[in-house]
Amino acid sequence: MPGKAGFASAAASGSAWTTLQTVANKFVTVFAMLVLARLLTPAEFGLASLASSIGSFAFVLAPFVMGDVLIAQSKRFDELSGSANAIAWAAGIALCSLLAAAAIPIEYITGKSGLALLVVIAAFRPLFEAALMAPNTRRRIDLAYRRTAFVDGGVILFATILSVVMALLGAGPIALILPPIGTIALRAAFYWRDTRGRISTKVHREFIAPLARQFVVAGFGQYLNNVLLILEVLVLGFFASDAEIGLFGLAFQLAMQVNVVIAVQLGNVLQPIFGFIRNDPERQIGGFIRATRLLSSIAVPLSLMQAALAVPMFSLLFEAKWTGSIAVFAVLSVGQAFVFIAAPSIALLKAQGRFRVYFIWQLTQLITAILAFVFAVNYGSAFALKLASAVGLPVDPNAGKALALSMASALVWAASCPIAVWLGGRPVRLSIRRVLLVFFEPWIYTVPVCVGLIFAWLLLRSTISPRLADVGALVLLGPIAVALAIGGSVWMRADTRADFRSVIGRFTRRTKG
Repeated sequence: MPGKAGFASAAASGSAWTTLQTVANKFVTVFAMLVLARLLTPAEFGLASLASSIGSFAFVLAPFVMGDVLIAQSKRFDELSGSANAIAWAAGIALCSLLAAAAIPIEYITGKSGLALLVVIAAFRPLFEAALMAPNTRRRIDLAYRRTAFVDGGVILFATILSVVMALLGAGPIALILPPIGTIALRAAFYWRDTRGRISTKVHREFIAPLARQFVVAGFGQYLNNVLLILEVLVLGFFASDAEIGLFGLAFQLAMQVNVVIAVQLGNVLQPIFGFIRNDPERQIGGFIRATRLLSSIAVPLSLMQAALAVPMFSLLFEAKWTGSIAVFAVLSVGQAFVFIAAPSIALLKAQGRFRVYFIWQLTQLITAILAFVFAVNYGSAFALKLASAVGLPVDPNAGKALALSMASALVWAASCPIAVWLGGRPVRLSIRRVLLVFFEPWIYTVPVCVGLIFAWLLLRSTISPRLADVGALVLLGPIAVALAIGGSVWMRADTRADFRSVIGRFTRRTKG
């Protein structure tokens, strides 16, 4: 097992490779989103988002969760993998069959033509996840991030290009839903080839019952998290039009990109490392806090800068039909300044084997979110539009429900994410003050810089053409503001400065190597 320096090096190296792969693909993804936004209508975006959300809602015991159970007991992977693989496949086959059978009734109930085919496609996700679970877990336990980054990067790039090609050929919403699911099957095929002979498929009956119990608790916790991630779209599906769902869906996909690049990747890297040191809570949680402070000093500035640049970005890159997404994107970006911590916090709780705590936290957040979201879409539209207009954001009267929902979503996550950090730190009695500082210290530098950025952009617009001012904001003013905000946030703490220099040094050496 690696020592302290070995874990730090593995974390830095893993973050370097996964981040490189993700950043490279995100440039392609953002470009593809721009193309898809021109080729498809908001209604088609909405239909695809609804089908994906229905799939996530139906997958109560997702097969990939079995990987979390194995990582929490990583030293026993060889003896448990066969039994765990059998349980994952049983769950995958059952979920695929149930959702596929329900596709036509779902289209009939919702009254949305073409939804059944999309739901059938979404139904194959758990089947492919079952195939992916064992080899993916083996590679995560081995800390094999470099090879994984190359495989994932190539597969995701292929899927992104395929989405654009399918849209050009007139596939409509299928172009949005089929390629991402296909990537899971391709990754499973590559990973099984790479781990051939290193995963036991022998089923031990005595392990089935205890593994199944852990899988059920972990699965329900993850299910609640999955529902939370798509709850906004599900609520809009009941109360809004396909076009309004599409306006929200595009804004959401764009707003979350920073966290996908940084926070989610870091959570994937840290979980197996935290699992190795499960019996040393002081070291485990101390490492988590240092990692999240560093993450906060980067993710908070980037998230708030997204909100500050919402108007010039949409004005320059998107057609007028997406005006309703601007304010939604800005609000969701502010929410991402809290959401960034969710993936690392979940990774910590899973590595600790505290699946019951994870379940209770997610259940509480889900109940709160349902109440807040339903209230927002029914009673908050006028207030949301008025508030967004008052702060200078362009609004679309037909997107009032989506905007009210985005505000409620940001508030729910802002309340829930600090609780997640506090729960993860309970074994060492982590104080609420330390938890809140993780989130709010970067705001001290970032908020003034954001205000200065907005005023500089408005000044440009008053002196040169709006289009040139928007280009200047995105190409020149934005990067300068991001550098200032991140630099100030990192500079605030000596340990964060040291960690930042250490990660940059390792990142540079690894990438050159």
